[in-house]
Amino acid sequence: MEYVYFVLLILFLALVLILLTRLDRRTKNKWRKNAYDLLEMANPDSEEIVKTIKNLRLYGGRIRRDKEFQQIISRLHEKLDAIEKKPDS
Repeated sequence: MEYVYFVLLILFLALVLILLTRLDRRTKNKWRKNAYDLLEMANPDSEEIVKTIKNLRLYGGRIRRDKEFQQIISRLHEKLDAIEKKPDS
């Protein structure tokens, strides 16, 4: 009977791992899409850009950096600098 509980525990842990991986992938894709949408906008909100950069850094990885996220972050920084330097009319 102990083997049954052990196997059920292992299956439960595998299910939790799969669920967490899917949630993480969904969140990464959400912030990636948000970043591309901000890059396509003519005049995005600077606070939204800062929030997106923060979350891209969070989900871009610490040890294995996602190169696409790094490129998006640099493009967002350039867009933010252009917005802040432009005088308000």
